[in-house]
Order: sequence, then C-alpha cells, then structure tokens
Amino acid sequence: MATTSRTTDKNPKNPDTPSITPLRKATCKSLEGRGKLGYELGTDDSGSLHWRISRNSGGGFFSDEWVPFAAIRSALEDWPVEKPMTSFVLRSLFQGKSANNASFLLATLLAEGVVVLIEGKRRQYTLGDIAGFLATVATAAHSGPGKASAKPKAKARSRMAKAPKAARQPK
Repeated sequence: MATTSRTTDKNPKNPDTPSITPLRKATCKSLEGRGKLGYELGTDDSGSLHWRISRNSGGGFFSDEWVPFAAIRSALEDWPVEKPMTSFVLRSLFQGKSANNASFLLATLLAEGVVVLIEGKRRQYTLGDIAGFLATVATAAHSGPGKASAKPKAKARSRMAKAPKAARQPK
C-alpha cells in the first residue's frame, strides 16, 4: 500500500516538497552479498542532503523514497554507543513498510563509510567517518552533478580494510 500522499519531517515524500537535485549515483552489494543495490544522494532546494535506494538486482521490495541525511545521522548518533547497530536503527525513517528498506539503506551507508562493520561480527556496525563522508559529498556538490557520479576512493579503502581479501578483488 503506497503512502505517497503523506509526508513527515523524517521523510518528505510528497509532490509538494522541494525537488531533489542528484549529486551522486552509486552501487554496492547488499549486506548479504546476494544482490546489487543502486542508490542516490541528492540535495533539496535548501542544500540539505537526502539519500534513497533506487535499484535492487537481488529481488525483494523496497521504497525509493528520499530520506534526509539529517534524520539518518540523528538515528545513528542517538543509538546507544555500548550497543552495536543493526538495520533496526533505521526502521523508523521510512514511510514504506518493506522489511528490506532499513537493511538496504544500511548497506549503502556501509559502502559510503558512514557505518563500519565491527571486526569479528557478522551483522553489527558502529559509526564510521561521517565527517569524511560529508567532506566528499561537499566536494561532489561543488564539482557539479555530471562529475559526481563516481564514488571517492577514500571510502572504498576504509571499507576494504574490514573485508576479507577475496572480497576486495574487483569483478
């Protein structure tokens, strides 16, 4: 059941809300590694950063609604430090109620270095380098939408440090 006519502060999904200007389109593997997710970063008329899932090659429904990064950051930073993060931390951000939304978003946050996998754990995460991520987005915004589609190399390095050697090989 679609909720396109509703809007909230956490997630504006209404034709009357400001338009989003894309900054970057990227792909990453899902958390399970079975599919490839497409996602986009963009800014609204006020310059606020937004995030959305745009594709999933592995099957499973998801919502392509734009989520303000301020709401994502707040959810991540409000999570108790002593408790490892799971996709549950992101569930309240979506109007669409697909069970995949939060885990797909978490996979994209992992790809961007906003969260990192806790070493030795399978599905537990902690905050990554949010300031570094925002710096790369600011650089992308200044270079223009046509030049901002590739992911910066620095983020890939931070994620690869946690991945097994076999996972680091490009396909």
